[in-house]
Amino acid sequence: MPVNDWFTNAERWFEANVVGAPELATFGFGMLGVLVLALLAVAFSLVRSVLKSLRNEAGARAARNDKSPGYRILVARPTGQRAGRAWKWLLSSLESYVPEFSFGAPLKVFRTGSIRGGVETRAVQRARRRLQTADADMLVWADRTGRKEDGFVVHGLSRGGGLTPAEARLFTLTLPGRMSHLEGQMQRVAAYFLARELQPALANPQSFRPEKMKTLSNALSDILEDTPALPLPLRSRIEADFCASLVHIAEQSGDIEALEQVIMLRRIHLDDIKNDQDASRAVQAHMDLGRALLAKATKQFDRKTVEAAIGHLSKVIEALQADPTIKRAQAASDAMYKAQNLIETRKRFAVNFGA
Repeated sequence: MPVNDWFTNAERWFEANVVGAPELATFGFGMLGVLVLALLAVAFSLVRSVLKSLRNEAGARAARNDKSPGYRILVARPTGQRAGRAWKWLLSSLESYVPEFSFGAPLKVFRTGSIRGGVETRAVQRARRRLQTADADMLVWADRTGRKEDGFVVHGLSRGGGLTPAEARLFTLTLPGRMSHLEGQMQRVAAYFLARELQPALANPQSFRPEKMKTLSNALSDILEDTPALPLPLRSRIEADFCASLVHIAEQSGDIEALEQVIMLRRIHLDDIKNDQDASRAVQAHMDLGRALLAKATKQFDRKTVEAAIGHLSKVIEALQADPTIKRAQAASDAMYKAQNLIETRKRFAVNFGA
């Protein structure tokens, strides 16, 4: 049978047994409509993606081109539930309260598009590229997963301390997800921790004059007193910084009342240490308590107070001696001492017996 006849018979059989020409035409028209809609959807998605990229690039470029003095922070729109409201809250926290903890240093906030994926590798890489484009001091992004106590998770990259975008420190701050729990002092709480990442020296009160630390300790005291529902991990961190700053102030001023406050808070923390899984905070508590007791004994000598201070400071030394980094530093120090001793021995040998 010729090939043309075979195709003709097949077409007739298909029309007779499967679908007629009118139905086939309707089916073809429907498929064409679906195809057009699919192409429009793809085109719309591409246009939206391009516009989003351009908007993100514009925000980053605006930060780079801004030459005004002070800190520059790039804030990405949060992802998740009620992201718009969470974004406004985060922007307000940064703009209103970070300067308070940065001792009045100028601050400018720039907006950018969402960064999805939390701290997954691809998300962090995307954040680093955007931070580099903006040449900002910090990039903050967030995800609101729900209304639980850990439902609002803020991530960031900070160049505090003179780091490059590639070296920027990655950090995470976990806040309550319920918006009603983010009212009151919680904006100051978030601002303090973000300022701490922006200016790492805040964790070391000795880097500042006591007058500046007095301002910081007063602000932290207000937070601790006015935020009873503050989650325990955040309260512990703020309390540790508050005590460290207060000890620094009291050592210089001899303020016995301030020392008594530190002693009380640190003893309470050590009594409740089972609830704190961060061993470094226990070490910090012993350090603060030991220093506070010693400063108190300097003003009001008491042998038992000095002995208690020695006991707490000894625990700090024991904990640090077990740290691998400290062990390596001690080994390097011992080796350097041997090298210097060898040079001195050779010098004495040369003087006494000739070269």
